[in-house]
Amino acid sequence: MLLCDVKSTRLLEKKLISIGHTEISLMMKAGNSIFKNFKDNKNNDIIVIAGTGNNGGDAFACAIQAHLNNFNIQCISLGINKGHAKKVKDLAELLNISIINQLPKKQNIKNSTIIIDGILGIGISRKPEGKILNAINWINSFNNKKIKVISIDVPSGLNSNNGTSIGKVVKANTTVMCLTQKQGCYTGDGLKYSGKIIFDSLGIKNTEKLIKKKVSLINSDQYIPLLRNKNSYKGTYGNLLILGGFDGMQGAANLCGLASLRTGVGKVFLCNNKNIKKVDEIITIPKRLEDIKKILPKLNTIIVGPGLGKNASDILRFIWNTNKSMVIDADALDWVSKNFKKKRKATTIYTPHYGEAKNLLKKDFTDRFSAIKELQNKYGGKWVLKGPGTLILNKNYYINDFANSILSTGGTGDILAGIIGGLLCQKITKAEIKGVLIHTKCAKKILEKKQKTIIASDLLKQISSII
Repeated sequence: MLLCDVKSTRLLEKKLISIGHTEISLMMKAGNSIFKNFKDNKNNDIIVIAGTGNNGGDAFACAIQAHLNNFNIQCISLGINKGHAKKVKDLAELLNISIINQLPKKQNIKNSTIIIDGILGIGISRKPEGKILNAINWINSFNNKKIKVISIDVPSGLNSNNGTSIGKVVKANTTVMCLTQKQGCYTGDGLKYSGKIIFDSLGIKNTEKLIKKKVSLINSDQYIPLLRNKNSYKGTYGNLLILGGFDGMQGAANLCGLASLRTGVGKVFLCNNKNIKKVDEIITIPKRLEDIKKILPKLNTIIVGPGLGKNASDILRFIWNTNKSMVIDADALDWVSKNFKKKRKATTIYTPHYGEAKNLLKKDFTDRFSAIKELQNKYGGKWVLKGPGTLILNKNYYINDFANSILSTGGTGDILAGIIGGLLCQKITKAEIKGVLIHTKCAKKILEKKQKTIIASDLLKQISSII
């Protein structure tokens, strides 16, 4: 599924108008789409809060649909509407829908009330203030009650391009996106504020052809078949080296190696300290450059970073200049930030979390889209920016639709690196995307068992059943 930024959405709207649709007809369709999400709640009071722009027009359109279906509805107008939004508001007034200019007293609001957030749309350019801010705060004050909040297109105050918030944002139970799916709702703060996301194309088909900037949503429910050749042996599925697991951090490298094996790699080598806890399925080799040079011709892929610490910089420097595909994770990302001179020609997948990305950029950031693009421009390769709504960039952008704190524990990133490296070693295309998806599906499978917390090794047990 394709996601859109503001520019793409605006261009699509203009195209639709040029071929016969009208702004009012689109607003009425959007209003009907919002209404469908509470049409079965006939006994609930409906409060519609409308801003001055097109989002407000959609809100009034929703109010009209509710009124025509005999709902008890009240509209709060936050200012003077213009253009087509005003025409929809005028129609609401002709139908004798109650429209007031003040927010109702909180004590008069029933717990069963449904609030429609039509305050700000996708074109937000500054921090909410004045009446807008008051309305957002008023909505959010009900968060601990049973009152349901439905946002139109995007929670008011959220940047729909990048999922950032520069001020107060409506915390919605549901966000109903009309015509296009807004990319900012799926990553960063967007996941925190959007609640359940529902998309309605408004009956408009083949919009993908009109969208230029490609941002795709990874559906975490999709199936990933990794077909195995019956006429094969362990050499068929590649040899992988992990550089890491030093100085008491051997567990990170072991988790990474086991994840690669579970993903289907034929053989995994581990280069780290002597006298560490050995995993039977993983072959250990000494931390000597000459030993790395000997084994190099056999290798398909190298993972560097899990439990690396400040060790083996000479080996890492050598590996960097080889033609082997690589996954760069954890401590190796810090090495790159300090030692980077030129982009690698061989396939390279970087997997930073926010803190590591910040270090690589040498600056803080909130816009995850801009950050991951800047990282690619600077260092080359493919990128997986981990976190809620994990963002992936190869030639195009991808967002993982999964966000849950169950993965917020040590070692889960090592397993992700192992999965991605394992797929890369087997020459599976889009290893960065499929790796994130497998990792997510493992977490979701655990969640299905009502398990609220995990240790990283719990994910290992799920990989074989996923692929």
